[in-house]
Amino acid sequence: MTTQAAMIAEILDDTERGAGETDAVRDKIAAAIRYYQPSRFWFNETRDVTFDTVPGQIDYPFPLGTPGAVFYKIDAAIVTQGTTNIDMGVEDYKVLEVLLDGNSTRSLPTVYAYIKKALRLYPAPDVIYPVRLTGHIRIDPPADDSEADNPWFVDAYDLIMCRAKAQLYKHRWGDPNNAALMTDAEIEARDLLFSATADKTGTGVVRSTRY
Repeated sequence: MTTQAAMIAEILDDTERGAGETDAVRDKIAAAIRYYQPSRFWFNETRDVTFDTVPGQIDYPFPLGTPGAVFYKIDAAIVTQGTTNIDMGVEDYKVLEVLLDGNSTRSLPTVYAYIKKALRLYPAPDVIYPVRLTGHIRIDPPADDSEADNPWFVDAYDLIMCRAKAQLYKHRWGDPNNAALMTDAEIEARDLLFSATADKTGTGVVRSTRY
């Protein structure tokens, strides 16, 4: 089991820093997670977010569903009518604004759009429909140093640690040589995760770097 506490201890040990740097290390770990949250890896993809529509309700704010999730990208929104699963189409929210203007139709939703940190459906549902979402979700940092099983400290441990070290050396400790070494290690860890993601998802896509 790997935790933020374990990463903090390892960084302090590796860099030969004292406990007085604990808060700074924790801050850089959080910054590293924020930096990589928008990047898509195999561990921040989901097909397990579900919610039920509410008759007459068109907007469903994020975090959405069970478990509650914020999506960077929705790959599919599957609505179930009886025993039939229907892949809703995605539409520009401006089009939905026109369609919904003065329209009191209630029926099975067939399209959706993203607007104001919410999912907007059209037409407005007439009854309760189960919906399943798949795509790239935001995984938040741990709530505290002892939280277990956070993917950033299980599946992306080396990536987050290397970036945190690089930023500490660069911005706090004024050590450009070690900052460069850790940036190289960060790039290697990142590329290994992208490669593992391609292998697991079978996309075969070459992803652009952020450098």
